Amino acid sequence: MQPQLQQLMESGALWQGHQSQAHDAVRASTGDALLDQALAGGWVRGRVHELQLPHSFCGELTLFGPAMQQAAKQGVPIFWIAPPAIPNAPALASMGENAQHIVLSPIQASDALWAAETILHSRQAGMILLWAKDLSATATRRLHLAASESDAFVFVLTGWQPEDARSYGTRLRLHHENEYIQWQLLKRHGGWPIRMPRQPLPTWLRYTDKPSSNTAGAMIN
Repeated sequence: MQPQLQQLMESGALWQGHQSQAHDAVRASTGDALLDQALAGGWVRGRVHELQLPHSFCGELTLFGPAMQQAAKQGVPIFWIAPPAIPNAPALASMGENAQHIVLSPIQASDALWAAETILHSRQAGMILLWAKDLSATATRRLHLAASESDAFVFVLTGWQPEDARSYGTRLRLHHENEYIQWQLLKRHGGWPIRMPRQPLPTWLRYTDKPSSNTAGAMIN
């Protein structure tokens, strides 16, 4: 192998498309028909999905409802790592009586990444939500490798990021302007990047674009 190529692989700057096909059949809907169509059915297990948001809790958690319900039915935990607000317990309970939600609040970003990797390697998670300001190419590569060995849905929630190479299965950016939203897929499995048509502001976003400073209360309905 050429030294330059080896260096790119080791740094995480080069994504290798050898994800196991077994994961492709295990999906969960986003709850948005157009987005499901663009993602060939929805979120895929064993991959890392990045959501770039204008601000936290602008309605994005509703996209994870079906995946959370899958985890609840299987009796495997859902991990919230470094969330910017405390999840609302009654709202989480609506995901099902068997739902197990575990909230971790590491102080350092490196500790949050370590926690996510460790949980994935344990294969004891049904879903991981990781909030991060930014992840390096090496960090996303490590997270990708850990996710590929698991059966979990893995999501990284962050602000807008540069469009350079990262080991994400999906990179989704949300545009929110006045009474409209628009999904921009920077990366998706089996398709080119696209900017989807604008659509009217959904009800869940209309009522949740000004969240409480200390609770994620109405974000899951």
